[in-house]
Amino acid sequence: MVRGKKGLRLRGVVLLTAFMGATVLPCWCQQDPTKQPGVPDLLTKLHSRHWSERIDAIDEIDSDQALLHNRKIQAALIDLLNQEVAEDASSQDTSAADDGEEEYSQYFTLLCYIVNKFVNWNDPRQACMMVNAAYIDYPSSALEAAAQAKAAMPCILKRSKSNLAANREVVSSMLVEAMQKAQGTLDAETAQAAKQIVLSDLRDPDAGVRASTVYALGKFAGTDMIPALEEVAANDPGPEVEGHSIRKSAAKAITEIQKREAQP
Repeated sequence: MVRGKKGLRLRGVVLLTAFMGATVLPCWCQQDPTKQPGVPDLLTKLHSRHWSERIDAIDEIDSDQALLHNRKIQAALIDLLNQEVAEDASSQDTSAADDGEEEYSQYFTLLCYIVNKFVNWNDPRQACMMVNAAYIDYPSSALEAAAQAKAAMPCILKRSKSNLAANREVVSSMLVEAMQKAQGTLDAETAQAAKQIVLSDLRDPDAGVRASTVYALGKFAGTDMIPALEEVAANDPGPEVEGHSIRKSAAKAITEIQKREAQP
């Protein structure tokens, strides 16, 4: 189980990201158009210790393209997201637990969604920031998606080696998807390292990591991963709970890969 505010927000990103492409999160506040804050006021709110004030500013920025393209606003949003995902930083915002962790998770996802609109994937620091936020929204263009996957891969590989099972669980699916999106653009050494980590994740002592990897392989992998999934389907040590098990999920993933590869 993912515990604590950071674990919950990572889980929230995984759960909520699927809805962001089709639905914009509802407005968190209704503002009088004659009293819309200026850039200095928004910057002050973005630096607030309380996420409830920060989200007021984020909502206003998201509704105004001019604000979204303001360099000072962009820099402040990047600084804020970096602050949120810093693994070694203790949170100074104690209001999240009082005001509701689910709402905080939605705030974090909305922050990622907005930053993703202007993030520079050619900047390794910004690419790592999005990986650490567990938010990679690939563009529809195969070439652009491959470039984005290649840019994200170094940080994905680094995070895949985390001692925390919760981190490995989140990043395992990101790794499998990035391998697929890269479309052969990775150098041989990087591609081999990524594959070895995926194979290791299938044998991870944590059931969540194994389950996440199996699911991602079913969604993104090619036939070269079928032998590894067959091994999981036959020998995964996880128990069957209410008719579900990692072994059954692996068998289903194999079927999904075969169906996908059979399509023109």
